[in-house]
Amino acid sequence: MTRLSKIEEKLEELDLQREAYISKIKRIMDNNKQSEQPIPEQYESVVAFFSYSCNLTEQADEDNVIIGSLAIHNFTFDPIEQLSVCLVIETDDNYQFSGKYVTNNKQQNNQNIAANWERITDTDEQNMYWFQWVGKQPIEPFTSVAFSDFTVSWPVERSFFCSIKGFIYSENHTTGLEAMNTVSLQKVEREWE
Repeated sequence: MTRLSKIEEKLEELDLQREAYISKIKRIMDNNKQSEQPIPEQYESVVAFFSYSCNLTEQADEDNVIIGSLAIHNFTFDPIEQLSVCLVIETDDNYQFSGKYVTNNKQQNNQNIAANWERITDTDEQNMYWFQWVGKQPIEPFTSVAFSDFTVSWPVERSFFCSIKGFIYSENHTTGLEAMNTVSLQKVEREWE
C-alpha cells in the first residue's frame, strides 16, 4: 500500500467517524423532538472537537503526518454569525501546516471558492492559525460545519512533540470557546542497550 493510499484511507476513516458522530447527534435530536420534551440545557451550546489520525514512519524519505478535522456543532436555537477558528500548534520542532482554505477572498462570490475557510493573516504568531468561515452564512441552529483535513507534517527525526488546541469565536462567543479535546502527539526514539 502506498503512502498516498494510506493517507486516503485515513481521510476516509475520519469522514466516517465524523458522519457517525453527526448521525448519533441527529438521532438524539429526532428522539427529543418526537417526545416533545425540551432540549436539556446541557445540549444548548456550541460544541467543537477534533478528530484526527497520525501516520508515523521510520522511512527517511517520508514525512510523519497528522491529519485532522475540527468539527463545530451548533446545538442552540440561534444561528452562528461570523464564525472564526484559531488553531494553536505548540511545538519547538519544525513542521509544515496545510489545509483546505483560501488566503484571500477576492473572488466575485462565495460559490466560486473551493474552500469554506479563509486564512486570516493578522497575526505574527507563527504557531497560531486563524480562519474565517466564508461558507453559507449564517450557520443555522442544529447544524454542523468543520475545518476538515488539515495536515501537520514533519520530517523523520529522533523525537517530536506537538499539541494542537482549537478555539472558536463568533458574534455570540467573542471570548472564544475551547474545543473539547486537543491533538497531542509525542514521538520519542528509544535507545536500546
